Amino acid sequence: MKRFVITIGREFGCNAGEVGRRLAAKLGVRFYNKELASEAAAIAHIDENLAVTADRSTSEKDRLRFYVDEFGYGASKAFFTQEAVAAQAYVIRRIANSESCVMFGRCADYFLSEFDFTLNVFLYAPEPFRIAHVSSAYSLDVAKAKKLISKIDRERHDYYKFVTGKNRGDRHGRNIMIDMSMFSVDDAVDLIYEAAKKRFDCI
Repeated sequence: MKRFVITIGREFGCNAGEVGRRLAAKLGVRFYNKELASEAAAIAHIDENLAVTADRSTSEKDRLRFYVDEFGYGASKAFFTQEAVAAQAYVIRRIANSESCVMFGRCADYFLSEFDFTLNVFLYAPEPFRIAHVSSAYSLDVAKAKKLISKIDRERHDYYKFVTGKNRGDRHGRNIMIDMSMFSVDDAVDLIYEAAKKRFDCI
């Protein structure tokens, strides 16, 4: 049975998660996000429990820390080990070998670089667009939204660099790069979907 895997890398604040979910639904396949990290954590014996929750009762400082932990790698420094990287690679490759899907983050593009049935997407946007989105989505003022974006982008970059030796936004290895300030979520989904139809003869 023919398979395909679409990997999505992104800058924080591009609403990339919604793109991934809608794309997977349109393709009729699973969308893998936190599951990739959770299964790898179990294999590598990493405790993923977070100390705080992002509800309205927590302090602003705790809410910001939660978002960094949840969307960056602040709560997952244990992933910065060779054992954890091997676990992540194992999980991603096992899934890719068993089903068509959309994979979100976790260096999936790198771990599947030798596979010939992938389409690697990277979503980005200018900082003002991302600040506006994060400020609205997480009820933060502009200064805090900007700080959060900077922290999460730095942690994601550090992790990608640790695993791959490359910069996360490097165009090499990416098949499609979309500026989300120029397209709606549905437009981005349509662009990727049409590219996937041309790339894979099983869609």
